[in-house]
Amino acid sequence: MNKTKVEDLKIWRHYLHKNPELSQKEFNTAAFIRSELDKMKVDYETPLPTATIAHIKGQGDKYIILRADIDALPICEKNDIEYASQNEGIMHACGHDAHTTMLLGAVKELKYLSDSNKLNINILAVFQQSEESFGGANTLIKAFNFEKYNIDSAYALHVNPDFEEGSIVSRKGPIMASCQEFSVKIKGKSAHVGIREKGINAMNAAMSLYSQIQAIPIYNLDCKHTNIIHIGYMKVGEVMNSVPENGYLEGTIRTYDMDDKNIIVKRMSDICKGVEISTSCKVDLTLRDGYPALINSDKLIDRVKSSAESSSAKFSLKKDPYLLGEDFSFFSQLCPINYSFIGIRNEKLGYISGLHTSNLMMRDEALTFGVDFFVEIAKSF
Repeated sequence: MNKTKVEDLKIWRHYLHKNPELSQKEFNTAAFIRSELDKMKVDYETPLPTATIAHIKGQGDKYIILRADIDALPICEKNDIEYASQNEGIMHACGHDAHTTMLLGAVKELKYLSDSNKLNINILAVFQQSEESFGGANTLIKAFNFEKYNIDSAYALHVNPDFEEGSIVSRKGPIMASCQEFSVKIKGKSAHVGIREKGINAMNAAMSLYSQIQAIPIYNLDCKHTNIIHIGYMKVGEVMNSVPENGYLEGTIRTYDMDDKNIIVKRMSDICKGVEISTSCKVDLTLRDGYPALINSDKLIDRVKSSAESSSAKFSLKKDPYLLGEDFSFFSQLCPINYSFIGIRNEKLGYISGLHTSNLMMRDEALTFGVDFFVEIAKSF
């Protein structure tokens, strides 16, 4: 970093960490980002109330996207720090305060290169809203005319306590799974337990649905593929001495292979129809739109590796992808993409708590590698 200082990173991140906001409510966060861009004299657009897209002019007509997500999670912070969350029950437990900070630092560096005529690529710095809720990337792509730009590629970083400080980790192909949520409503018929033959038992339907859905990866999918069909919530019945009339199951599907996803959806639909026949209950399956799998472009990995090493980070390839979801996958509709992880693990300081936990912590200094990585990506053109 030349123009961005560690003190800048501390000021930005500590403010953001202290003032987290949930998805679709990031109004103060967006105002802060825009205020800092104004100070840097960087032009930007606001296609959505809490989304901001900064423009940095380089040579030629090609663009790259550098993206950071900005929202927080409904988690109570347990860190004993002076900049702990002041918004009760809300915390930057996924490190989006760090992502925003790294991108602000990169924008400051790249603006200097632009003003000095040392930038050979145009930049769209995307401060994206609502990653944690419903896929804000998809909403933003629909709201903003990215197609008017000649976009070469898009890049994003995510802090990760699985990897040591000073490391950047990526891979070719799948790096995060598709993520689709589902729910099943069951309607039986209530009756007193003493005359249970007059009822239709929703419990029987729920138990059958649970066992058959859980068996799909074993009996219907390639055993060499990694898939998850997880039912994490189930509620059945009303009172102990009545035939259960109502049931409800809720879960998530995680996969990297779209053919597998299609098989899962078809099999779940068939199971629900079969259980409806076998139990006489009414069974309604609802599948909600989710995130597609995040597939890194093979052709970008060499640029990512050289840029990471130029930033003095230790680069490595991750052997296996995560079964986590990430809406940066929607940007693949626009151009080739790369999603990488920046290590924040520091065992000496005890910074080992995972993402989406109340004790996630990192050193501000660890983010310098992310700033430099984004800058080196831009300089590599």
